[in-house]
Amino acid sequence: MRKAKIIRTRQVVSPLLTLLAAVALSGVTTVHASDNTDKTPAVNESVQSSATSQQGQAAATDRKADTLSDDDLEKLIDRSDATPTQDILKMKDGVPSDQQEAWLTVAKRVADQDLSTSHREQVILYNETKIVVPAPKAAAPSAESDASNQASNASAQNPSSAASSAAASSSSSSAAASSSSQSKPEAAPAKNEAASAAATPAPVTDNRYVSVTDKNAVLYADLNGTKKQEGAAVYQRTFKSQAKYQKDGVTYLALYDANQTLQGYMNQASIKVAAGAGGVWTNASGYASLTKPGQDVYGNLDTKQVIKKSDDVLDNTYFISGAYHHLDGQVYYSLYDSHNNWLGYMAGSGFETVNSAEGAWAAASGYAKVVDKNYAIYNSFKFDATGSTDHYYQQYFKKVGQYHHVNGAVYYSVFDLFGHWLGYVNSAAVQNVTIANPEGTWQADDRYVTVTDNRATLYSDFNWTKKQAATDVMLQTFKSTGKYHNLNGLTYLSLYDKDGNWRGYINQQSITAGVSDGGAWLPANAYTTFTAANVNAYADFNQQKVATSGAGLVNQTVNISGQYHAFGGVVYYSIYDVRGKWLGYVDASQVKTTSSAAGLWLPHDGYLTTTQSGQMIYTNLDSFAGGRTTTANYQRTFRIMGEYKHYNGATYYSLYDGSGNWMGYLNSALGSESKEAQGVWMNYNANVLITASNAALYSSFFNMTRDTSSLYGGVYQVSGKYSHVNGTTYYSLYDGNRWLGYLASWATTPYMDYYDWTKPSQSKPYPDVNMYPNLSIEVDIAKQRVYIKNGSTNLYTMYASTGIDNSTPRGHFAIQTERGYSFYNANEGMGARYWTSFLDHGVYLFHSVPTDANGNYIVSQAKMLGKQPGSHGCVRLTIPDAQWINAHIKVGTPVYIY
Repeated sequence: MRKAKIIRTRQVVSPLLTLLAAVALSGVTTVHASDNTDKTPAVNESVQSSATSQQGQAAATDRKADTLSDDDLEKLIDRSDATPTQDILKMKDGVPSDQQEAWLTVAKRVADQDLSTSHREQVILYNETKIVVPAPKAAAPSAESDASNQASNASAQNPSSAASSAAASSSSSSAAASSSSQSKPEAAPAKNEAASAAATPAPVTDNRYVSVTDKNAVLYADLNGTKKQEGAAVYQRTFKSQAKYQKDGVTYLALYDANQTLQGYMNQASIKVAAGAGGVWTNASGYASLTKPGQDVYGNLDTKQVIKKSDDVLDNTYFISGAYHHLDGQVYYSLYDSHNNWLGYMAGSGFETVNSAEGAWAAASGYAKVVDKNYAIYNSFKFDATGSTDHYYQQYFKKVGQYHHVNGAVYYSVFDLFGHWLGYVNSAAVQNVTIANPEGTWQADDRYVTVTDNRATLYSDFNWTKKQAATDVMLQTFKSTGKYHNLNGLTYLSLYDKDGNWRGYINQQSITAGVSDGGAWLPANAYTTFTAANVNAYADFNQQKVATSGAGLVNQTVNISGQYHAFGGVVYYSIYDVRGKWLGYVDASQVKTTSSAAGLWLPHDGYLTTTQSGQMIYTNLDSFAGGRTTTANYQRTFRIMGEYKHYNGATYYSLYDGSGNWMGYLNSALGSESKEAQGVWMNYNANVLITASNAALYSSFFNMTRDTSSLYGGVYQVSGKYSHVNGTTYYSLYDGNRWLGYLASWATTPYMDYYDWTKPSQSKPYPDVNMYPNLSIEVDIAKQRVYIKNGSTNLYTMYASTGIDNSTPRGHFAIQTERGYSFYNANEGMGARYWTSFLDHGVYLFHSVPTDANGNYIVSQAKMLGKQPGSHGCVRLTIPDAQWINAHIKVGTPVYIY
């Protein structure tokens, strides 16, 4: 092989375009390859993907006419210059410039098909390039082929005789097909045999090889449409068509396999006629590594002419340029070398298919000495040079594999003597050498070492016989009793386990040495929470001396900053507290770890009432991100469902509300804990007015003693409260010194000289009017109250101020259509908002407390609300109460005033 000069960089272009350019410039059909060549043969079975891409780009920018199909391009092949020994294919005028490569692909396929039938040399004239596909050597003709040739010669000399012979053959084939059809039970006979015979179309003798080219083709068991196989099961298969039938305007072929067994019937539109038993050419690319000896290389797929054995070219790599799905069921590939020399056809099972030009990896071992300075060392088979043999001249490489590239060169994958992979080097640059005792001499060693490289291997000898993978002993500690300095520049240790068993040799780079039988210190960053008082931390690896007792560690979260895999087989964690104080070594099997500084989740069940405002409720105890604060949740009670003893020393409760929604983590110091769902007692002193007549009064949670019907409208004292987890606040209610029980705060309102006319009359939500079919409004003039009722059940109570001097009419009325946002009566010098008519269509109204001419509420009038009459006949309400009636009470709702 020629020496290749070092090529540092190169630009990768289309392999087909590269070769065609080289051929065009040189005027010859052979292009020699050097180390950095990676060329596709000029004659390829199909357009390579890169060429296709460039062709598509050219078409997009220089499209002068519609794209021609393969059939159109085949019509533009000129065969007029053929000779008795050659078929010459030239390009006719009319091939667009951006489709000339496509024409070349079609011409190659046509030449390949003609080669299998005419057995004559095929010459393609492409621009200024002459591409020759040699004729295969003729094989000894069989009796069958002799007869065929004689018949062919006879027909050529005597056309009428040929026609007569063909007719006789057709008659014979038809008879055979009829006989075969009668003998094969492929379809049940029809009940009316005469009708069935009349319906069966007559066969026409066929004698062609066909390949299925329709991916959705269907193979029928009979001519009545019974499916036998379809799709991928028959796609690209080649058959012998021995008869054809016309039925319903469709031509069906009777298809036979290599054993002359009828396989079924297929629509002729789903097939393409082949030149022979090899089938039609199909697109295929890639590379073939001939790693299997004794495989046949064929020159003709019809006669199966063997032109050589794979032994003659063993280990070489070739281009795959098209495939044939043969009648015998095998796929055969057409192979070329890098100089565009055709090798022949090989079955796919006869070689190893690879995707890149270097071919398949093959084993290589031992050492090689650099004897030539002028070769590149490549990082990949894109031939990007990362160094040269000049730097390693007269030094040794260690071989770990080899590749037989399609360019004809063999490349070794090599390491230097320090165990560093260098790349790929041409075998011509080195000389293989044998070195005795490359392992070196034994030297004493006395260390405890821990395996820290899971890619390493334990060897049983220095022939690199694998004894055990390091993944099986990863992080285990052994005793090293000896070491060897190998010729490759690495040191190997001889390892023993705690039971005295020899475990093998290991690369010293795969271990970390320790200072004691604890092995090597290994980094760790985790946390653990001690949950039992009987787990101690020790000062040594034999658990003889306690550093910190379990009693001092329980309920504490510590940081694990390192670990030791001791020679005795126990793993120890080295632990520290939040102040950085070392606490000792703890047996890893006695604790659980977590990556969070919050520590481990611990069970805890109870209730917490928040007692401080302005504190964060966290959603993450590492970043301390928060979404809520205790300001909006002040004096609320939550369910405790677990806790964390954080590394920072605080305890955080995981809190849920009464509906089961997770709220977050809260420092336990920011609340008071209770075992009961009502939470803790909180100091609260106030006077309240009972505003609900049917609220429950409890002697304990939840033991109801009575309701508030007898207390309704009275003023009572509150001395303490509970914020229950269900979201309700309960007052501890007194009548003087007599305790009455626990009452929900929504059944009361703070008692004062006047009612807050800016808020709803009650703390509970307004009723949903759509849920109550018998809704009505009652006005109690004596109590100055409005009741929203459903039948006899009171749903909501409102403070009211009716007309002075009994000016509010009594009786039964109904809500009318008139309502609005505001009004102002200049004669009365006041107006109101959110008005809704119940009598005389805008005269008598429900509305808010009155406003002045500027729209400001008149406070002196508003303070009469719930206390005394103050209007001129309308019913005044708090602002939210009036707004709710205006927005929700429907026309026709009954109104009863008494």
